[in-house]
Formats: sequence, C-alpha cells, structure tokens
Amino acid sequence: MKIAFFTDSYKPYLSGVTNSAEIMVHELRALGHKVYVLAPHYPGHVDTDPDMVRFPSFSGGYPKFRLAIPIVKKIPEVDIIHSHSPFQAGLLARFVARQRKVPLVYSFHTLFTRYVHYARFVPGALAKMGIAAYLRSFCNGADQIITPSTMARRVLRAWGVKTPVAVIPSGVELHLYPRDPADIRRKLRRRYGIREDEKVLLYAGRISKEKNLPFLIKAYERLLESCPGTKLVVVGGGPLEAQLKRVRNVIVTGEIPYPRVLLYYAIGDIFLFSSTTETQGMVLAEAKAAGLPIVALFAGGLVDTVRSGIDGYLVRRSQKAFVDHLARLLTDDELRRQFSLAARADAQERFASFIVAKQIESVYNSLVNQTRQEEL
Repeated sequence: MKIAFFTDSYKPYLSGVTNSAEIMVHELRALGHKVYVLAPHYPGHVDTDPDMVRFPSFSGGYPKFRLAIPIVKKIPEVDIIHSHSPFQAGLLARFVARQRKVPLVYSFHTLFTRYVHYARFVPGALAKMGIAAYLRSFCNGADQIITPSTMARRVLRAWGVKTPVAVIPSGVELHLYPRDPADIRRKLRRRYGIREDEKVLLYAGRISKEKNLPFLIKAYERLLESCPGTKLVVVGGGPLEAQLKRVRNVIVTGEIPYPRVLLYYAIGDIFLFSSTTETQGMVLAEAKAAGLPIVALFAGGLVDTVRSGIDGYLVRRSQKAFVDHLARLLTDDELRRQFSLAARADAQERFASFIVAKQIESVYNSLVNQTRQEEL
C-alpha cells in the first residue's frame, strides 16, 4: 500500500505529534508499506529519507515551530492519505484526497480548544467556539478519524462530528529502551548530581503554560516537607524553560531529542503529570514502558492510559490529594514495585508500536477496499 502522511509537526521539531507520526512511519514501512511524509521545511535540517517531501515554511509564533505554506510541485500517487493536522497540511491533504478520490484519515491528536491562550487578540470563549466549528467541519470532511482515547471521541461527538472514529493509542517503540536501565540510571544520576539513595520524581514533555507545571512545582515544594530526600527532574524545553530553571532544587535537562529521551526515563522512580489538556499523553505510555508508576491529575484523556490504583494514580485537582498519593508511593517500596511491574506489562500489551501499527493498517485496508468496491 502507498500512504501519504501530511503533518504540520515533524522532525526536527520535537512534540508528541512528531513522535507519534514518525513512529508510525517506521512501523508501517516495517510492514512493507510505502510511506511518504509531507511536512514543513526547517532551515539547516538535512533529510536522509528519500520519501520526505517538504513544504516551504516561515517562523511561527511558537518557539522553534515552523508554519507550513502547503505548496509542493509534485505529490506522489498513493492509495490513502493520512493527515496529522487539521490546518495548513491538513487542508492540502483534504484537497488532494478529494481530487484523487482516495480515502482521507485524520488523527485527532490535540484538543486545540485548550490552546486558545496563544490567540492573544481573540476572546477565549469566541476562540473556542471558532476552533470547535472549524474542527467539526474538517473532521466531517474526512472518511475516518483516529483518536487516542475514548474521551477524545466523546469530544468530537459533542462537537457534532459524524465521521467514523476509531480509538487507537499512539504507540511506543519498546525496542529503543535500554537493555541495562540500571547502568543508564547510574550515569544520568551522576551527570545531574543525584545520589543513589534519593528518589526522583520525573516529568518529561513540553515546558509550557498548557502543561500546568506550576501545579507540579508547588506539589513538589509541599512534598519536601515530609519527603526531603527527593529530587524533581524536568526533561524538556519550551517557552517556560528559562523560568523553570530559576526554581530552587528543580533539575531541568533542556530539550532531549527523540529517541534519546527514552533513556531519561531510567533516572526516575515516579512519573508526574499535571496537564489536563491531553487526548492521551504519549509521555505517560513512554513512562509506563520504562516501568514508572504515574501520579497525574484526573483528566478524561488519561483514563485510557493510566489504570488508577493499578499502575498509577489519577487524582482530583487538589494539591493535598496529589501530594498524599505521591508520598504513599515514595514511602512504600513494595507498592511502587507492584505498580512498576503492572505499568510495564500494560505498555507491552497495549502501547507497543507494532501492535498499534497493525490496528492502523486494518483501518487503512478497510477504507481502501471500500473505495475500490465503490469504483466497480
């Protein structure tokens, strides 16, 4: 099968969407498919992928992100088009799919209504209404939507989206995790001056407003009153990185490229997450694959990823509740070990990228076969 991925987020820009799309490209190619990727050009970046097609681009308002100008001289002939964005690249994907009469799949990765704070000159309520109306129109123009959680599917239905929706999580490349995590753990701890007897709370991801990181910082400061031998390590970069680096006792590694970032999970004992804007939270699946129990704020998009009370805790949006659950895991080694084993086993069963790729391949086959039958 010949497949075209259209995306506004792709390497060298680092994001969950970038990683999700790139991982699926790897797995679909491993299954024998031809996959083209159409994404924005980044000055100075040299592609080694012969099936990579770049759009012209210009600097966007978000650090390091490029806005695509979706114009290309030649788009390969394909059997199916899969868009990972509803905006510039997605609009071109929809146009090409209609012109060529091939199925269009859209992956709903992001709750864009939770990002209206970046639209500085538009009232929040108005921006949310406009984005929801736009996404409803775009989604209803696709043949199939893939979303990583049942919550995201409910959101689409609430917006009036009628297109079929398949719930398929973003996959994790299990083979890229270190064979000897204990050795990596020792090396990383030495690099950042962390003693072996200290417990490490880990966050990985973008350092930005929508990730609700001030909540984590306050929780950590409160936790230190009862658990002083604890470090907070933040792996990532973003608009608030410089601000976070000024916080006492918090280690900020800066942006770590994929897949090297997967090594950094070895440094942690518990993974923390305070974002309430996720459709899945890909870093949570990555953390589980590394055997890290999770303590996160309850949000609908995380329910399908974290099994509260089994491999982590989803807690109400209260500093006290968050700190209490953290302290419970920190002080009970056996409980933490049980959660760790359950987290790794669940990641292997549900989030392994080759398993996810087979599910997506099945969706593609159904759409392509349906299109061919309609042409007869």
